[in-house]
Amino acid sequence: MIDIDGRNLALADIVAVADGASVNLASEAVSRMEASQESAVATASRRPVYGRSTGVGANRTVSLAEPDGGDTHGLKLLRSHAVDAGRPLDRRTVRATMAVRLSQLAAGGSGISPVIAEALAGMINADVVPEVREFGGIGTADLPALAGIALTMLGERSPLGGGSVPFVLEGWPTADALPFISSSALTIAQAVLAHHDLAHLLENAASVAALSFVAMSGNPEAFSQAVAAAADSPAITTAASNFRALVEGSGTPARIQDPYCLRTLPQIFGSQIEEREALGALLGRLVVAGNENPLVHGSPADGSNDVAHHGLFQMTSLARRLDTLNIAIGAACATHLRRIDLLCDPAYTGLYPFLAEDGSGQSGVMMLEYVAAAAVGRIRANAQPASLQTVVLSLGAEEDASFASLASAQLQSTAAALATVTAVELVCAVRALRLQGRQPEEFASQRLRNLLSAGSVLPAHMRDRDLRDDLEQATRLVREPGVPR
Repeated sequence: MIDIDGRNLALADIVAVADGASVNLASEAVSRMEASQESAVATASRRPVYGRSTGVGANRTVSLAEPDGGDTHGLKLLRSHAVDAGRPLDRRTVRATMAVRLSQLAAGGSGISPVIAEALAGMINADVVPEVREFGGIGTADLPALAGIALTMLGERSPLGGGSVPFVLEGWPTADALPFISSSALTIAQAVLAHHDLAHLLENAASVAALSFVAMSGNPEAFSQAVAAAADSPAITTAASNFRALVEGSGTPARIQDPYCLRTLPQIFGSQIEEREALGALLGRLVVAGNENPLVHGSPADGSNDVAHHGLFQMTSLARRLDTLNIAIGAACATHLRRIDLLCDPAYTGLYPFLAEDGSGQSGVMMLEYVAAAAVGRIRANAQPASLQTVVLSLGAEEDASFASLASAQLQSTAAALATVTAVELVCAVRALRLQGRQPEEFASQRLRNLLSAGSVLPAHMRDRDLRDDLEQATRLVREPGVPR
């Protein structure tokens, strides 16, 4: 059971809800929303409030006849904004979206009725997952996704996979329509899930790279304490120390200077970890920020009720953080491919070309390099900055967009493709070490011993055969929360 109080929500808790955990809407969050609703009603009684007493977008100058009574305009707003397209998103992503939105509402800046938030919590706990499709958001609030969730809560849409909703809200007041949908909860949820997946993947990818380093008798001077101290960021210093510990006592170096793909491992992985941590810090703020538009503030107790119309809903900072991490991962791909290439080269391993069983012309792992290159193509395409895009919409009322939604989807795609690239390297590195006769107990690093032992699930015979099963098993390994230390 994950407590949602609008003040504290760990990213790991969102992942837990995505994976099936229930939620509890804290009583202090309900009280906060009640006060916010009272404040919004009081403000709307004395001046226009966007989406509550006016239309939205280019219709912001149109006054609504019944700002806080009746449900006709609220239902029209939800129905008109619910259109999306493309493939349906998976259950984990939609559940994470609902958890993020619930946390934001609990922060108390929307003026929404607590009844809506309680219904959303109930839907999460009943595991009713709305069908949300991929195209709709442009980084200025995920209006179609959240409007579609609202229609599912109203019983007007069937949930993902069909069936019916076990409880249905009766009507949706105009005052609660925009406050529910004015959020980038889907974009944030996708980023949270990708951030989580990359935590394990980047750690495992670094360990796999260390296996390749050992298989090619790399020179650990590149990770020395002197080099670590001279690094230009703390993350690279830490990465150098980690790699030094991983490859300690692994054998005599074969070269004075290694190729970049071995020599620059601290920079490669340190920079990715640095950008991932920066993204995590931003996401930690966003999931409890409650930066609603308009933002309800002040207190009914002292009569300081008011709202602020603003542009915080434009996820410009998130788009840039996502782009930067996508670029860091994309920039490292040349070295991923080069390590796979060199593992196939007898000059670096002392083995037959392509790690074949013998010198009779077998292809060995030749085609795995092509698979990795195809996945790298996807990663590099995803690294094209989404935040450089823009668009003018709604009769010119919205003349820019962050496209954080695209950047978030790109990071999810990048994580999936990186798992394939890392799995290919794992298959090749384990195969090379086996052919060299290396045993797990030879390594000083417990993590490398465990990783090579985990690699023992891969088929041992080296003759030419279908390697799909090898790759699928390796992909499952590199996606694990961490090879046991």
